[in-house]
Amino acid sequence: MTSFVDSKQRELSQEEIVEIAARETGGKYTAEQVKASLTAEAYEMGAMMMRQGNTIFVVHQDKSNPVVGVFRALNADTVKNYIENCVEFIKALGMMGFKYLVTQFDDPALIKITEQVYKREPFKNMEYSINKTVDGGYQVTADLGDTPRTKMVQEQKQFVARKGKE
Repeated sequence: MTSFVDSKQRELSQEEIVEIAARETGGKYTAEQVKASLTAEAYEMGAMMMRQGNTIFVVHQDKSNPVVGVFRALNADTVKNYIENCVEFIKALGMMGFKYLVTQFDDPALIKITEQVYKREPFKNMEYSINKTVDGGYQVTADLGDTPRTKMVQEQKQFVARKGKE
């Protein structure tokens, strides 16, 4: 029996989200291990935590290329809401200047969710690829497409080109 909770009906505490997410992902890690990981990631590794509905997103910004983010989601929301939460999360990261996102997972059901998020097109010209990992999981790499950062860079290039002609 699923223990997902519709965030439109009831918003869970962060602790409840972690407990449900740990249980629903097959028990690979206990809720205590996930909590310890989140604490270490936030305080020692500088990860950003974002919450949308009953989903917590953990994002690591690539130090050598700050427009790249590696993320994972801890979900305790319904599938419909989880898809919406992912769309809002992608929009927020695009507004923050991220251009590329990478995530890995084991559950093949998440491929369908990825496809549903893509169909909602958080940004025009968004593209993604799904590849198998060496350990049998999946990796999704997304080019967010026409984010506000993309538009800003294009405008800067046009400005520089005009100035060069003057």
